[in-house]
Amino acid sequence: MEIARQYWATDSHEHAVEAFYSHGVENYGDFHKGYLNFGLWEDGISDYVVAAENLVHKVAGRLGLTPGSRVLDVACGMGAQDIYIYEKFGPVEIDALDLTWKHLAHALRRAKYGQCEHSVRFHHGSATRLPFATESFTHALSIEGPFHYHTRERFFSEVWRVLRAGGVVALADFAIPRPPRGWEVPFIAATKRLWKIPEENLDSIATYRRKLEAAGFRNIQIDEAGEYTFPGYYREQRRPECRSALARIRGVVGGRLGQIVDHAAIGAYARGLVSYILVRAEKPLCASVQVPISCPAAAAAPCVELSQPVPWPAQGCALGV
Repeated sequence: MEIARQYWATDSHEHAVEAFYSHGVENYGDFHKGYLNFGLWEDGISDYVVAAENLVHKVAGRLGLTPGSRVLDVACGMGAQDIYIYEKFGPVEIDALDLTWKHLAHALRRAKYGQCEHSVRFHHGSATRLPFATESFTHALSIEGPFHYHTRERFFSEVWRVLRAGGVVALADFAIPRPPRGWEVPFIAATKRLWKIPEENLDSIATYRRKLEAAGFRNIQIDEAGEYTFPGYYREQRRPECRSALARIRGVVGGRLGQIVDHAAIGAYARGLVSYILVRAEKPLCASVQVPISCPAAAAAPCVELSQPVPWPAQGCALGV
């Protein structure tokens, strides 16, 4: 499978994020089995790969996947999570997109090794300009990507566009529980510059929910999971074996930069400045990305819990002009 490469203007946010994540990727090999997420360290989990796959399983499990589901994964990294989802929740069709070109070479290798390259397809592109047709997917997910996107609102609008009515999105992301105070203000400013986080994405959980609602999503569920993510991830990054491997992968400077980011993250979490959230939201059955919809059933119960997505158009819905 060949992937069309995209190129970003040198002063663009996409260029900055890709450069941040590209450093040393060619040296990554199978370190951490290709996972990049914080992991979900529940039930006494002490191994990073187990924690990383636990997070992927929890996020994908919230989607309610069924055989034949069409899944979009945005910020797929090196593809490990998509191979996992295909193997544990299949048969499903997955289109996975990442901003970092170097990640995708690893993703293609993993899909070929897993003999699923015809069902798990990789794309190079931006989360705020998704290269897919309207109403292409039944489900969408993004693990630790949305805080990078310029902006979350644009990403939410794009996910809404490509999801079919009745579709579900699941996210693992970060929120800001309270405004920074005093010296925390420059600390947060430095962290967002270092980690390539747009100012517009410094959302509290309340503003996060409002942005999803403004995009048209309903039945929004947001759960805090900081105690199961930050401490375990930080312990893993502090292990001498992990630090040595990351120095080999990223080089001495890149390894040190990663440690600075890790220290900033755990410090912000400890002071209540950042939380880790697991999010699920639905695109209502009677929904359109182009024109308003009138539907008697939706008027009576516009946000029903779905056991599985319903193909567009939903029976009984009428386009209203």
